[in-house]
Amino acid sequence: MLSAVLRDTSKLKIMDLSPVVAWSVPLFGLFLAGMFGRSRVKSGSTSIWGAAFFVALILGFVLMFVQVALHSTCVEIKACVYRGDGNMSYWFQSFFAIPLYWLVGSVWQMKH
Repeated sequence: MLSAVLRDTSKLKIMDLSPVVAWSVPLFGLFLAGMFGRSRVKSGSTSIWGAAFFVALILGFVLMFVQVALHSTCVEIKACVYRGDGNMSYWFQSFFAIPLYWLVGSVWQMKH
């Protein structure tokens, strides 16, 4: 019985951390957008929407590349499953979160 279990270990799937990478980077971006909004309040600046928009764009593009690098590293260390072109579905959440970054940065400025 034990030998049958040991032979079937090759069929075990490794834990896939791809969703963790996919969601942790954009959540970190939301935190950074909030910190940006908070810093703008302290500086007494009047430009709310425009500055938040440009910061959101920068965050989206930079964090997208960070996300690609993190997911690639995760695949290399075998903590994430390689899916070929399907890996791209774990790369673009930071890019798609640009409107959220803008909203969080802007609202935080307005709220305080």
